[in-house]
Amino acid sequence: MSARPFIAHPLVLRRASVARITDVTPRMRRVTLSGEQLGSFERNGLAHPPFRSPMFDDHVKLLFATDGPIEDVLPHQLAHGIEWPATETRAGRDYTPRYVREGELDLDFVMHADGHDAGPAEAWARGAQAGDDLWFVGPKSSSVIPDDADRVVMIGDETALPAIGRFFEERPRSVPVRAAILVADVSARQELTLRDDDHVVWLVAEPGDAAGVERALAALGEHAFTGSPFVWAAAESRTLLPLRRALTRVHRVPKSHQDITGYWHERSEEQTQASDSAPGGGSHPDPVPSPVAWFAVRAALRLGLLDALDERPCSSTDLAAQVNVDPGAMESIIAVLIAHGLLTRGADELRLSDLGAELCADEHERERFDGAEADQMIALRHLDDAIRTGDSAWRREHGSTMAELALTHQAIRDELTEHAEALTYLMPALIAAAPWDGEGTLSVHGPGAAVVGQALHDAGDATSARMRDRNADVQIHARALAHLTDAEAFAHMAAVSAAALIVIEATKADLLDPHAADHQLLQYAVTGAPPRTSSRLVALAAQAGWKTTSVQELGWGVSCLLMHRNSGPIAAANPA
Repeated sequence: MSARPFIAHPLVLRRASVARITDVTPRMRRVTLSGEQLGSFERNGLAHPPFRSPMFDDHVKLLFATDGPIEDVLPHQLAHGIEWPATETRAGRDYTPRYVREGELDLDFVMHADGHDAGPAEAWARGAQAGDDLWFVGPKSSSVIPDDADRVVMIGDETALPAIGRFFEERPRSVPVRAAILVADVSARQELTLRDDDHVVWLVAEPGDAAGVERALAALGEHAFTGSPFVWAAAESRTLLPLRRALTRVHRVPKSHQDITGYWHERSEEQTQASDSAPGGGSHPDPVPSPVAWFAVRAALRLGLLDALDERPCSSTDLAAQVNVDPGAMESIIAVLIAHGLLTRGADELRLSDLGAELCADEHERERFDGAEADQMIALRHLDDAIRTGDSAWRREHGSTMAELALTHQAIRDELTEHAEALTYLMPALIAAAPWDGEGTLSVHGPGAAVVGQALHDAGDATSARMRDRNADVQIHARALAHLTDAEAFAHMAAVSAAALIVIEATKADLLDPHAADHQLLQYAVTGAPPRTSSRLVALAAQAGWKTTSVQELGWGVSCLLMHRNSGPIAAANPA
């Protein structure tokens, strides 16, 4: 499923200094930042644009070091993006700019009653003094409110107040607003810039109170969701589950008109107990987790067990009848799901835990168990034989390479396209690098074609006028090689007839991804080849008759390689 549209911005690392501090309420502290790096500036020979935050819910990532100097955790600034080095001492927290003025930026921090267990951002704000430095990156993107939205519905806790307050003041859409705001104490209420057709209700609820959002929904009433509403919500991630269900099942609000974000995450007592009681839990966890739970979750999703319980709790017998399976065969799966904290069993009633409900609501999380990534995971059972023979584990499992199956399986093509949508964040870097300058007409290919094509269109008439569907002088291939074996990648590049070729691919691990090593192994299962670094891509392209004339890093491990025809392709004996 395609993500809701957004506008990407250049990623720039900036340093600002505390200019002043104001307590807006007893529970909200405003820190005003200033400094030359909020405007256009140069650092290490690179010129950077001024800070921009055009939308009410933009986020900047504040950077803190849990140990050692801050310089050890800062990202590397590239010409048109950033690269994150590996470190265990970086703490990053996302915050919404409350006010943006020329040369100044305001950030609001929620202050808990006693500061106990304060996170790195709150702890910093509590001790901040005029002149203190703060490093941050972003915003990386801005949301887009659909043109046909005839009202905006907002639900949030105190962490959402900066975005809500900014929306009312800046009005990115001039439509009525219905808002329900949860605060821990009446002293946290703030004055908002309201119009006559706006309606705001304040409710008192403890942070992370799961019933709070349901009360907010009831307070807004069903009439708030008639017509074509755009619904924006931000709070503790699991408290938003009732809202997600209600918007989809009761109010039928399309995904394109929802922006629901977990601003923070509270570990529940239920999860802690489940972790302690699960096999390998407690003080001596298994060094290698068992795959049993993964297969149990996969089976439960594919059988419809979790979705049935997401609709309503029921007995084991009723559940088996709903999904048309034998109750005895189902019990072994249920036992594993209970042991790992996804289900609970009461008086002859099964129900989803918060963890299970979150899994059902999160489409990307579901894909880990029932999607292309899951198919890659299963292919790993052939990993040892694939390594010995130089084959693709995917081909051994499925009988064909992923590229071959993608020709006839729409679901695989959709997965590849969806994965390539992450390139949207890197499009400002690509447009700024403009590796096609001086060349002729352009055409775009590969799973990332829609993203790159839209970016080129948005870049202006001069670039758009050079776009051509076929027979272009320059072909851009975005994420076109990632799912190909080396032999297929060789053949793909050798078949390109243009005078110049631009390849956009991941050439190193994204070190912000905590599962980067796992994802590289899953990629190996598909291609049967080591990670395609820039040097490996250059060598592979040379075999296909291309000379690489420039390599530019766009950020997050993704590079853009510009190639020109060198000679005819070398015989394809080398690529395996």
